[in-house]
Amino acid sequence: MELIIGGYAQNKVEYAKSLAPDAEMINDLHLVIREKLASGMNSEQILQEISNRVTMAEEAGKKLIIISDEIGNGIVPLDAFEREWREVTGRILCRLAEKADKVTRIVMGLAQIIKE
Repeated sequence: MELIIGGYAQNKVEYAKSLAPDAEMINDLHLVIREKLASGMNSEQILQEISNRVTMAEEAGKKLIIISDEIGNGIVPLDAFEREWREVTGRILCRLAEKADKVTRIVMGLAQIIKE
């Protein structure tokens, strides 16, 4: 599994497709997490669901690339749900980074390999 992170509109998907056009992708993980939190799931349930998808891809012999925007920078939101979303997303990304074979940060369309 590979994890690609970066700011909005930094060409993360294009970079992922250039690496492995046939890979299975989870794009906009940060939005997936937001949706699941809003539906009542907690962080462990969300992480378990993502981990299950990683396991299924690995068992099928497919490369899985997870792509997420970095959302923890900037002003801390006043809204409690927005703060929870940022924290849960950050913690899930940390756990995924631990398990990932490779972690890449995309800045201005340029790849910075964080873990390989």
